[in-house]
Amino acid sequence: TLGKSARQFIDFLAQAGQHYWQILPLVPPGGGESPYMSPSSFAGNPLYLDPELLAEDGLLTQEELESAHYPGSPDRVDYPWLHQTRPPLLRRAWERGRERYAGALQTFLEEEADWLPDFAFFLALRARFDGAELKDWPAPVRKRDPETLARLREELSGEIAYHAFLQMLFVRQWTAVRTYAHEKGVSIIGDLPIYAAPDSAEVWGNP
Repeated sequence: TLGKSARQFIDFLAQAGQHYWQILPLVPPGGGESPYMSPSSFAGNPLYLDPELLAEDGLLTQEELESAHYPGSPDRVDYPWLHQTRPPLLRRAWERGRERYAGALQTFLEEEADWLPDFAFFLALRARFDGAELKDWPAPVRKRDPETLARLREELSGEIAYHAFLQMLFVRQWTAVRTYAHEKGVSIIGDLPIYAAPDSAEVWGNP
């Protein structure tokens, strides 16, 4: 996660005299958990959010943290387990934080207006259409009919805000990790998917 474990790895790199940490894209993964077929070229993967940091912020309880403790090997990522346990935690964090962070979220949406509103709307629509790919969405939605989108944006406003909230949390945690790395003399080398996935917010928003 973007919590203590990331900082421990940065400490390890610094103590070993290393100055670079190369990472894969941090975008939400697509099929097969691949970061190279993402529904967004800009968003962060909420599965990297650290539950302990959310608890420190009053968004989760200790009991809820215990339900998120992974019982398996730390050498492997159990994606099915993550997809089963993380969303309920993130929903609880949203329930507790939606009023407290309403102003900050509105500011964040304005600052990231070139990509975030479309991405959050895209995920809300994907859920409405039972996970169907963009090519299989109803034509008025796929082709962005203004009247249809205005109606759906109103209907899905809560879900849209939820996904935007997760991105705000991601940026905060990621920025803290990156700052910590720089303080330790470690630069992070990123990687980018250089093609937009056909089933993505970018293709839908800017066909």
